[in-house]
Amino acid sequence: MTPGTTYKLTLHNSADDSTLKTNIHTHGLHITGSGDGDDITRFVTGGSCLDYTWDIPSDHPGGTNWYHPHYHTLTNGQTAGGAFGMIIIDDDYSKVHAWAHPQNELLLLVSDIGNSVLGNGITNEVFQVEVGRWYRLRVSTVEPNANTAALSFNGGDCTVHKVASDGIWHNAALTTYSGSSFDMTGASRADYAISCASVGSTTVKWGSGEVATIEAGTFGSNTGSEETDLGNAPPKPASLTGLNDASVDGTFSITMSGAKINRKMWDEDVPLGVVPYGGIYEWTIGGTGAHPYHQHLYHMLIVEPGGCGFHQEGEFYDTLSASGSCCVRFYAIDIGQRMVLVSTFSRDMTCHSIKQTLFSSTSFIHIIALPRSRPRR
Repeated sequence: MTPGTTYKLTLHNSADDSTLKTNIHTHGLHITGSGDGDDITRFVTGGSCLDYTWDIPSDHPGGTNWYHPHYHTLTNGQTAGGAFGMIIIDDDYSKVHAWAHPQNELLLLVSDIGNSVLGNGITNEVFQVEVGRWYRLRVSTVEPNANTAALSFNGGDCTVHKVASDGIWHNAALTTYSGSSFDMTGASRADYAISCASVGSTTVKWGSGEVATIEAGTFGSNTGSEETDLGNAPPKPASLTGLNDASVDGTFSITMSGAKINRKMWDEDVPLGVVPYGGIYEWTIGGTGAHPYHQHLYHMLIVEPGGCGFHQEGEFYDTLSASGSCCVRFYAIDIGQRMVLVSTFSRDMTCHSIKQTLFSSTSFIHIIALPRSRPRR
């Protein structure tokens, strides 16, 4: 998708059962959570269609995102059935080096469902890369309970830098987060810069499951970049700048437990709270270790000293999983109305060899025009 473009989507529910409901929800898109945008309360029954309008802002950050159904109580079962996919928002490619351009991309959609761990829908995706060249590996991980596992690179002679999380380029220098193993939740995305120095094979694993093989050689292709400098991340929009040093307009605490957020069950008509539009807010979020947490509309800046688990201080995420509490900030700007909050928890049953979560915690915050204590900037 291209920033500054309005997309019209039609979701066709092809189920034979006219009572079976579904919809579509995105992770990472900075679009409205109400009306015909990304509103999880809307649904379409079997045999019918539902239209959506997604207005991608002109300054929307380029990044790797994903989509899945989100009709309450059916979310995880439908996702486990394979209803998910990757969404890419284009960068302004004049502001990133060639290694991050589309011709040098490797796309890997990891799914961990039941006893099957797949890469791009098959047991072992194979990528061929030219020795000594840099590539952009985009990864989206899908595990219906959003549980955390390591994405690891095993064998071979490859250098790997994690350069973006949940669709947002990192604030730190692009070579800061380097290694061979990177934790991700089952609802995360990450972009990696990767280059292999010599001929060989690298096995990519999600947990213990092999999902891809990167074969480095001299194949004679014109893919990859011979740059020695990865450059810098492109500039961020106003909604993602200045949060760390700003004064905050309000604080709030959120705790997940079972099917409840802050001890309240899902009610599509009653928000968990109200937040004035245009402010910067600092929230403390707890219970994400057992119940991974996703926030739609606004990415969260980690301001917890030392970070929260594998979530780095000073970086943005839209999905959290960490022991203890995590302090984050976000800027409620550009769009308002319904901001969805979701947490998953496990209660398993075996149905056609698929492990399903029966419940998730869901709530929402209402972003509306209310006076704040002082003007913002």
